[in-house]
Amino acid sequence: MVATEGMYTGQFIYCGKKATLSVGNVLPLRQVPEGTIVCNVEARPGDRGQFARGSGCFAVVIAHDEDKGTTRIRLPSGGKKTVPSDVRAQIGVVAGGGRTDKPLLKAGRAYHKYAVKRNCWPKIRG
Repeated sequence: MVATEGMYTGQFIYCGKKATLSVGNVLPLRQVPEGTIVCNVEARPGDRGQFARGSGCFAVVIAHDEDKGTTRIRLPSGGKKTVPSDVRAQIGVVAGGGRTDKPLLKAGRAYHKYAVKRNCWPKIRG
């Protein structure tokens, strides 16, 4: 479960086939109409979400194929992926969208940002 834009403290979150199509609720993709913006999409049923989990990310439901039992989604990278229709997805956009717009301003903040990631900072030129 990730926080989506529009969620608030004390909000009831409903999960399952009978949940309404509102921000924050978790539904199987077969219950979601085409063109709906979703996030935290599972790759396989029951794996608790693999796609569109970063801040400000979302996936779009493109098409349903009832014969094969699959759903096609557009990922944040622009690629399209086919997943089983019984995987779950959360409705809405992941919160924290404008995080990268603010500059780091000083070397210490960049140091702490990259210290938890990998050894790619500082970049020495010359």
